[in-house]
Amino acid sequence: MKGEDHTHQAGGRLSVLIVDDNRDLADSLGTLMRIWGYDVCVAYDGVEGLRKAQEQRPDCMFLDVGMPGMDGYALAQHVRGVPGLEKAKLVAHTAYSGEEHVRRMDEAGFDYRLTKPVPLDQLEGLLRMLDQVMKLAEQTEELARRNVALAGDTRELLDEVKQDVKDLREDVKEIKEELREIKEKVERDEP
Repeated sequence: MKGEDHTHQAGGRLSVLIVDDNRDLADSLGTLMRIWGYDVCVAYDGVEGLRKAQEQRPDCMFLDVGMPGMDGYALAQHVRGVPGLEKAKLVAHTAYSGEEHVRRMDEAGFDYRLTKPVPLDQLEGLLRMLDQVMKLAEQTEELARRNVALAGDTRELLDEVKQDVKDLREDVKEIKEELREIKEKVERDEP
């Protein structure tokens, strides 16, 4: 998928990238999401997460904010600048919930925030909602493509009709000229 535009995974399964330096938590979360039927990839630091995001083009990313090195804020900002990942949904999966962190998450481009520990029903509900959002976005894009094609077809038909009307006007003009000539001839031939 490298180099392709970001799209919902073929087969309709939401693809998820989890980036968290807590390996046990990241692996457990990944296993749970796989059981729920999602395509999951896991990374254990921000640099690896950015590389995998560029390669995998996930539909959504669960990012720990408090990682050493490239933290979740920096990773989110990098992801927002990667062509093809503009539509990826970013979820801050963090223990930080203070006003300053919420402001920084918003500035970094996160779409959602989940405070650890996240109740499983809340996590599953968010994933289902994201899956539906991605499917609706795909359908909307397909309808837009069809609309563009129909507009092109309509434009072609309109051009054809305009040409037909122009040709018809020319034919009418010729017929009128012929009728005028016939009328003039008939008038000349009358005693």
